[in-house]
Amino acid sequence: MACECIGVMDAKMAEHNTRLPLTFMFPTDGSPAFDQITIATEKLNTRNRTKVSALATFCPFCGVRYRPEKEAAE
Repeated sequence: MACECIGVMDAKMAEHNTRLPLTFMFPTDGSPAFDQITIATEKLNTRNRTKVSALATFCPFCGVRYRPEKEAAE
């Protein structure tokens, strides 16, 4: 992880029985696995089974890129 924001926010939110939703990513290029914040989404049409997840490329708290530019381009 490029920053410690997730740990800091989870520690503060734990006081309120809450934590950030994370997705454990396995990159296809062989680079190490990492955690990434999952952005909450909701279905507009409840009869449709499909739902898309949105994953943040940058930390929403400090703006640091999760994977360095070089890794992301490969």
